[in-house]
Amino acid sequence: MPDRPSLSRRIASDLREAILRGDLAVGQSVPSERELIERYGTTKSTASKVIGILLAEGLVTTKFGRGTYVRDRPVLRRISAAQRHAAHRRAGKPVFDVQAIDQGQVPSRRMLFVGRREVPAHSAEWLQIEPSAEAVVRQRLQLLNDEPAVISTSYYPSWLAAGTRLESPDPLPEGPDEFIESLGHRFSHGIEVFRAAMPTPEEATLLALRPGVPVVHMWHVDHDDQDRPLQVAHDVYAADRHEFAYEWNEGDLR
Repeated sequence: MPDRPSLSRRIASDLREAILRGDLAVGQSVPSERELIERYGTTKSTASKVIGILLAEGLVTTKFGRGTYVRDRPVLRRISAAQRHAAHRRAGKPVFDVQAIDQGQVPSRRMLFVGRREVPAHSAEWLQIEPSAEAVVRQRLQLLNDEPAVISTSYYPSWLAAGTRLESPDPLPEGPDEFIESLGHRFSHGIEVFRAAMPTPEEATLLALRPGVPVVHMWHVDHDDQDRPLQVAHDVYAADRHEFAYEWNEGDLR
C-alpha cells in the first residue's frame, strides 16, 4: 500500500485531539506502530510518520524498548496586565517566578551574559539610543521544572544601570523590576510587542526545541513618567511551553 502523507496527518490529528481532551492521560502509552497499522489499515511508513509528528509537536516522548508515552509538559500562562508590576511588589520576586509558582511550576535560571555591549537595532530603537551605543545587558536562560523555557535578554540605559548591581554577575533575587524601583525610579507605562518565528540554531539549542517548534519573541518596554525607557526586555519563548493572556479591568482605563 502506498504511503499517504494526508493519512498520517489525519491519524496524528486524531491522537492529538485525544491527548488534548485527556482521553490519553499524561504517562499513558499511545498506540504503537503495529497497533496503528492494524487500526487504520495503513503502512509501517505512515505509522512511523504519525509518531514522528507527535514527537515533533512535543506531545509524546519515547522510552527505548518500552514504547511512546504522553509527555508531561505543562504550559506556563504568561499574564499581561496594566497592574503587572503589582505582582513583583507583593512577592519581592521576579514576575516570571511569581507566575510560575502560582501555576505550580518551579522556576530557575542560568545566567548567560552580564556586562556592557552594543544593542541590536530593534531593541536600541525601543531604548531610544543609537544601534552602535552600549547598554548594560543581562541575559539568562529561564527554566521551568529544570526544562529550558525562555531566553531573556534585558537592556538597561547606562544612565540608570552603570555602577549598580545590574552590572553584577550575581543574581537579583528580588528581580530587576524591584531593584530598579529601589533606585528611586517608578514604572509609569509600557508596551509589549509579540512576533512568532522559527528559531535560530542557537535558540533551538538553548531551548532544547524539537524540530518544527516555533518561538515567540516579545519585546517588553517600561517607561517612567518622563517617558524615559527604564528597561527593554527581549524574551524568546519556547512556543510549546507557553500561552499568553491579557487581563484588564475598567479601573485600569481611567
